[in-house]
Amino acid sequence: MAGRLVSVIVPSFEHAAHIEEALRSVAAQAGPPLECIVVDDASRDESVEIVARLFEESDFTSRFEGRLRIDVQDSNRGAHAALNRGLELARGDWFALLNSDDAFAPGRLEAMLEALVGSGSDLAFSRVVFVDENSRPCRSSTDDFRLRRHQDVMERFPTTGFAALRGNAAVSTGNLVFSRRLYETVGPFAPLRYCHDWDFLLRALVRTEPVYVPRPLYRYRLHSTNSFRALAGDAEAETEQVLRRYFAALRAGELENECAPSPAAWPGVFERFMTAHGFWRYWQGT
Repeated sequence: MAGRLVSVIVPSFEHAAHIEEALRSVAAQAGPPLECIVVDDASRDESVEIVARLFEESDFTSRFEGRLRIDVQDSNRGAHAALNRGLELARGDWFALLNSDDAFAPGRLEAMLEALVGSGSDLAFSRVVFVDENSRPCRSSTDDFRLRRHQDVMERFPTTGFAALRGNAAVSTGNLVFSRRLYETVGPFAPLRYCHDWDFLLRALVRTEPVYVPRPLYRYRLHSTNSFRALAGDAEAETEQVLRRYFAALRAGELENECAPSPAAWPGVFERFMTAHGFWRYWQGT
């Protein structure tokens, strides 16, 4: 396990104030060999210059043994496109994502890989801790509560898969760690502005039961320019698209994950879940 390369993909867009902290949190990870790929989505601030300067520091670069790359897009194409470009360039056996304004907690990658290998799963995510612009734990707020509740209710569901179907239990794209094998099966992130992470999680659920690591190993930064605020208007339409896609795969008999929420695997439980959360309206295709 120690010799299997982990590719960390960092989609970057105008987070000059935070991207150095994000990247240093990767370099500080103990454990497996690492590759770091930054895909800058045409930032107009100093993000690219900060990354380039950091990539010249010997104390930083030594952790990666030359496996560093920055790919600068000539126009802004969105988070999903930056992620897909990074994954296309990645050479690792495992992929870990990190938003350029967030950070890994110490020991994250070791813990996530241990959970993945121990369970035989191909995708994992951890508990999220919310921090402010100064990297301090956030005080309770409407945004904090709205995102945190996805994980606060995890234990109410029979499996992690049910929690993921109810809502984006991973909270953020950056909280996902998954195998190359899964990515090659599931395919790239969909061109969704708000729900591309949840969509990927549910497409993965069709193939593998996600592992939830209940340790706060991902630091999600809340600030005035978080994308979920700007894109909230897209949420309803994209939610319908994401759920219909999952149920279409279920009806088509495509489930490889025997624990995934379905009438066959969970008779009675599945029906009560669907009714309780108002999901029957997404069951039939349009």
